[in-house]
Amino acid sequence: MQRVAPQPATAVSIPRPVVSTLLCAGLMAATSWAVLAAGFAQNAGGAVVVAVAAAVEAGLLARAGVPRWLPLVLGPILALAAIVPTTLGAMPFDGNATVGHGINRYISAIFNGLGSNADWPFTVGLCAVLWLCGYWVGWMAMRERRGVLAVLPVYAILATNVLNTRFVNNVALPEAVAVCFTLLVIADAHLDRLHARWSRSNVAALPGTRSRFAASVTVMSVLLTLLALVLPPVSTADISSHFFPGGGGTKGSAGSTAFSSSEAGSIQFNGSTQPGGALISEPHPVLVYTTDSPATVYLRVVDDPVFIGGNWYPDRNSALTQEWGGIQYNAGSLPRDVSAGDGGVAARATKTVHSVIVLHAGATGDSELSPIAGEPLAINQDGIAYGLVVPGTDRLLTVDSVTLDAGIENGTTVDTTGTISTASVAQLRSAGTNYPGWVRRYVAWSDDSTHGASAVAQLARQWTQGLANPYDMATAIEARFRNATQFTYTLSPPAPPVNEWPIVYFLTTSHRGYCQYFAASMGLMLRTLGIPTRLVNGYGPGVSQALNGRPGQRQQLVTTSDAHTWVEAYFPSYGWIPFEPTPPSADGNYQPFVRGTGAATGSTPGGAAPTPDLVKPGFNDTIAPLGSLPNGSQARGVSPLLVLGYMAGALLVLAVLFTLWLALPRSLRGAWRRLEVVGRLCGMRRRPSETYREYSLRLARAQPRAGAPLAELSLQLGRAQYSRDRVDRATVRRALASWRRVLRVVPLLAWTQRRRAMQPA
Repeated sequence: MQRVAPQPATAVSIPRPVVSTLLCAGLMAATSWAVLAAGFAQNAGGAVVVAVAAAVEAGLLARAGVPRWLPLVLGPILALAAIVPTTLGAMPFDGNATVGHGINRYISAIFNGLGSNADWPFTVGLCAVLWLCGYWVGWMAMRERRGVLAVLPVYAILATNVLNTRFVNNVALPEAVAVCFTLLVIADAHLDRLHARWSRSNVAALPGTRSRFAASVTVMSVLLTLLALVLPPVSTADISSHFFPGGGGTKGSAGSTAFSSSEAGSIQFNGSTQPGGALISEPHPVLVYTTDSPATVYLRVVDDPVFIGGNWYPDRNSALTQEWGGIQYNAGSLPRDVSAGDGGVAARATKTVHSVIVLHAGATGDSELSPIAGEPLAINQDGIAYGLVVPGTDRLLTVDSVTLDAGIENGTTVDTTGTISTASVAQLRSAGTNYPGWVRRYVAWSDDSTHGASAVAQLARQWTQGLANPYDMATAIEARFRNATQFTYTLSPPAPPVNEWPIVYFLTTSHRGYCQYFAASMGLMLRTLGIPTRLVNGYGPGVSQALNGRPGQRQQLVTTSDAHTWVEAYFPSYGWIPFEPTPPSADGNYQPFVRGTGAATGSTPGGAAPTPDLVKPGFNDTIAPLGSLPNGSQARGVSPLLVLGYMAGALLVLAVLFTLWLALPRSLRGAWRRLEVVGRLCGMRRRPSETYREYSLRLARAQPRAGAPLAELSLQLGRAQYSRDRVDRATVRRALASWRRVLRVVPLLAWTQRRRAMQPA
């Protein structure tokens, strides 16, 4: 028996094309991660897959040496093969299941999706942009070997991302990782370019050149990125205002009531009602919800019962409201006093409304406040409820806001129960003015003649002259504000004179403003008439969209631009009744609240409110995750066979690309590299000690039909690498033709090796 000496261990070498492809794929994965972390779209993780697939597709085409026109032709096919299977399951069903309609929806989403408020079109548009960027990166870095040009679109995406996100801290790490990858891609493309130049000049690179170069570049890239993250800024000057217009105010708030800045703030939630400067609408999804109420509902977040200096604020245990405070509660019913004197919970003519709300981080600004549909009754998470405390008890007369102990993150889901008034117009007109003692604090206002509050009181009396009851007074003021001939909704209200309240200038002179102007003005006017009033900050109903695969069932998508302020007035026995003074506009089609028939649903007149059901069978499963919809495999018109067909098509495209890469090498070294890949696939890996000729002879013994072309290929490769005389183009073409003849017998070689492996030893 002959003893075979053991082979020395050799280091595993990763082929250069694999390294380049991995770097490009890693760059696109980090870029997609940064975009998703910015919060522009939720549950759009498929965008990462699309971006990485684009880089891999372009890399395969680049290494296959195909003509430059072929990627342009294959681009749309490859894009659809990546985007459609990734997003098809989330496509919301709109009643039309035809293939042509689905194609039109995809075309529209690809070109217009980034301008859409709906999440599915936005996700498709985002996938299209990331695919185009990944395709460009892979081709330019691996075929053209122009690293800087390859990563320019990535820097454009990263810059746009960080300048527009509201969550800068969330994107810091992924953006840093992406920048680190850009440096590596640039260095890798540069080294490839150097190697190509050396090969054309017959310059042999020293062993280990690439590995040492790669190690140096990697270490320096990581160090530079870490230094950029940990070093303090060289200047304390705030330059963010040059990139972020405004102060990040809310709908109806520019963050300043003094009009000291000409820059516009963005519409978003704010707990206070402070009419200010100009706003711009930049809608970003903040939550989705479903409710069992057929009527439109608003989502309340915090009440503003305190009027000071022309603005409205949440109660914060001021000297005027010493009974205000917070009470810790466990998931379930809120600690409310449900007696007849409560603020509407046990009032007559109410119905219970149940809602499931899926939140985005930052849905209520920097707070942990939870939105609730209706007058709050219960919530399924532990927290603290704030409001007026019944003296000597741990119960609340009102629930002005609720904070969650667990905080709010992307995907936080709350089940809430509240009440909505069903009181009729006749009931509210006859409610009278026999207010409980604790309600009278809601008529407080300061008569400051310097700022013009007395003029507001006089105007309120003029608008309600001849009216005998609070409800008619409130509806008269509401109707006056909604009259388009007298007041105009605008996000760019004119600035008031110095030392004049914005709402006074709005009422007496400009007649132009947004929701906070309308709500703050109506609230003050009602208080000057002796009607208990508070303002509510939260969100309007949002946009209704069908649930995927659930015809007839819908959910509401709410964005930052749906942040809203409205008015509530107190009516004895009927509680807090909402009013909508803001007229319809491009930013929200706000309509007056519909009054009920006086019937009570889910409550007992004059008695305690029933214990709400936090989870109703068959209801909780109808809510889709934020920014997405239920699994498309349940959707009517979305066949699983169609999904499998797309997946099979994607695999077919990858197989075609791999075949093209094998068949179309651009150089002798490329052909030999492919030969080694084929050898590994057939179980005949090249040994470290084997020369080109020895390896080709071993392959020829396994499949004699490949002997002559293998000998030609190894001979010309040896001449090209070691001879002083350069191999002419005709000889290179003959050698590459020899490789293609080898490729034809590869199936026979694989079959021979397979049979040999199955034979007993």
